[in-house]
Amino acid sequence: MDIKTLQGDFIEAIFGGDKSPAVNHVIGDDTLTAEQRFGIYKGSVHGILTQALGTMFPVCKALVGDDFFHNMCDLFINEYPPRTTYFAEYGSDLPTFLSTFEHVKDIPYLTDVAQLEWARQVVWHANSFDVTDFSALSTLTEEQQSKVVFQLAKNMHLIESEFRIDELWFAHQPESDVKFENIDINQAVKLIVRKDQDALKISMMSDDENDREFWDFLQSISLGHNLERLAEQYGDA
Repeated sequence: MDIKTLQGDFIEAIFGGDKSPAVNHVIGDDTLTAEQRFGIYKGSVHGILTQALGTMFPVCKALVGDDFFHNMCDLFINEYPPRTTYFAEYGSDLPTFLSTFEHVKDIPYLTDVAQLEWARQVVWHANSFDVTDFSALSTLTEEQQSKVVFQLAKNMHLIESEFRIDELWFAHQPESDVKFENIDINQAVKLIVRKDQDALKISMMSDDENDREFWDFLQSISLGHNLERLAEQYGDA
């Protein structure tokens, strides 16, 4: 038995596949059978990943309750097993999973809350980009300049939701004075999640014309619009 086959058998079994090949690699005794030993190992893996998800999505967990969250994570882990050994990168697929999860359809804002919590996770662990040297554009030809594409800093994330997920998130923070019963949950929001030095900030864009133009500009950058298109759209702004 080569190590690659052994690892493949265990991965398949741990994340919802046929467990028979993996169990055949385990030695049982009078205390625990091979299947029981494997079950303990699988439970440990799922338990550690569920604990990590609970840390990254605490408001989602609070909204559905501990038991529901645990069972939901068990299904999520089987469908979206880790693709990295770095815990901070695990959980990016939870919003996608929730968007089609039948058992949370009566909590329509849950997917967006998960997006907000994941954005906080990404932004917190992101390294800021160096300050852009726009003078370097002068070294490019006019054609080259028109094709330049900018990127939002990794410590900034944009979220648009039909629900007031920012206040919902704040309502679950220990020192917040936002009360759940006072939230107009059906109020649409456009949020900027960013890291400012060692603090995470959530800013809501207003209906002010300047805020709308700023949001549209950031959206255009995030969509990969090149400099020529940006100039056409915002050259007079």
